[in-house]
This record gives sequence, C-alpha cells and structure tokens, in this order.
Amino acid sequence: MTPSYLFSTSLVSISITEIAVVFVVALLLFGPEQLPVIARGLGKLAHEWRKTSDSLRREFYNSVYSPAEEVRRDIAAEGRSLRALRAEVMAPPPGSAATPVRPFSPSASSDGTTQPSPEPANADHADKPTRTGGAQA
Repeated sequence: MTPSYLFSTSLVSISITEIAVVFVVALLLFGPEQLPVIARGLGKLAHEWRKTSDSLRREFYNSVYSPAEEVRRDIAAEGRSLRALRAEVMAPPPGSAATPVRPFSPSASSDGTTQPSPEPANADHADKPTRTGGAQA
C-alpha cells in the first residue's frame, strides 16, 4: 500500500494534531523560558530562507527571461525585415506595367503539366449539354 503523504497536494502537509505534538515536545525539551528564543530564531531563519529564495528567483529571471525578451525583439525585427524584402521582391520592376503575380494554381500536377481549370460559373454555355445529357435552351 502506498503512503498517503506521497499524493498530498502541497509540499508540507501538517495537521493540527502534529503541530500540537511538536509544540508539546518542544515545551518539554526546552522549557517555557527558551521556547520564545527558539521561536524567534526559527522566524529569523524563515525570513533569511525567503530572502534567499527571492534573490535566487530574481537572479534566475534576470539571467533567463531578460535575454529571452531581447531575442524575441530581434526575431520580430528580422521578421519585419523579411516581410519588407518579400514585398520588394514581389513588386513589379520600375517602368513596367503592373501585372499581378498569379498565385500557385492547384490545377498544376506534380509532373509539371497543367490541367485545365474549370470555367467560371457565369460563362455562356448555351451550346454545351447539361449534366442530364440534354442541350440548354
């Protein structure tokens, strides 16, 4: 059977009963005169622990996240440069008639031959048979 403390949701899960037992044992071991001194020392230790962990967290942030922001800015600047370059390359040469660049047609096959594309729906097809086989009137 697996102990239940392995599945606790917090790192330190101490019940009220356990705290009371520790307090009574500390009271018996150190006496009522030394207990406030020990508690004060534990408070200072907890304060130093928190101060050190905050300092480490801040140092980690400054060494990882700040350079990452610089890299992110550099990548964004390069993206803007590439978009400007693409616009420059795709622009028609100066002095020529502006003809739009046709996008890739999915009707072209992989062997390089071009297959006929379907005609537009608004074209006049009076002489062509309908799907049922009859001629349009």
